[in-house]
Amino acid sequence: MRLYFTEEQKQQELHKIFLEEDDLLLEGVYVEGVGRKYLISGVATIEGERYHEFEVVFELVDDASEDLEAIMNTEWEWYDFNF
Repeated sequence: MRLYFTEEQKQQELHKIFLEEDDLLLEGVYVEGVGRKYLISGVATIEGERYHEFEVVFELVDDASEDLEAIMNTEWEWYDFNF
């Protein structure tokens, strides 16, 4: 399942994720996956440089419904960059 962020969700900044450990700001375009494992794709800003089609794979602490807002508001167990 692939879910795209709506303009309203972008205005609410639901699509923005800051990964403090890596000093990375990700502005998601879409999220895909099921259960607890997902991939978010978007534009990453790292040390002032922007990287398009940047992907982060992550696993949620708990299962989330297949609703984008629920997925984005659930804590992550772990994440990694998808190369």
